[in-house]
Amino acid sequence: MRLFAVLLLALLPSLGQAAFRCGTGLVDEGDWPVEVEERCGEPDYVAVYPEASLPGIGIVQTVEHWYYNPGPSSFIRRLVFRNGRLQSEDSLGYGFLPGAAGDCNPRVLNEGMSEFEVVRRCGEPLSKRVTWVASDAYSRYSERRSGLQGVYPVEEWMYEFGSNQFRRIVTFRDGRITDVESAGKPQ
Repeated sequence: MRLFAVLLLALLPSLGQAAFRCGTGLVDEGDWPVEVEERCGEPDYVAVYPEASLPGIGIVQTVEHWYYNPGPSSFIRRLVFRNGRLQSEDSLGYGFLPGAAGDCNPRVLNEGMSEFEVVRRCGEPLSKRVTWVASDAYSRYSERRSGLQGVYPVEEWMYEFGSNQFRRIVTFRDGRITDVESAGKPQ
């Protein structure tokens, strides 16, 4: 019996990586979005954007990030869907009370924050733009991961913090802040 318990405990980490509990059901990589929504409910935030584009063809791959906020006693979950299938799930920082006012100022915009955390704290940006890159380390990593070659998006969001402060340009790759820089003051 003791040997069985040891073997079961050794298998649990590998089983946990394949599927995870959501509500009363299990969600697994490869599930369709409708299956995930049936088990987990409607996500608290969804970000959809193109992930790969081929010159002369256009967008050939999309990604969706679904965020679930279980409240301050548990971690926020991010589910990543590529081309209509659940590819991965990861845990972020602790959740927050629904409807809680965000604390937005330039100091809270830190590398590694998710797009959901930024929108929750600061609301939608003043402006957004997507630039396409082809030859940096990020795109080489994405090419290996997706099997596609081409160009990949980098999102930039502009936030304004009042007439006495510089605007901030927040750069996202794969749904997380990679850089925050100051821009000019509002006119």
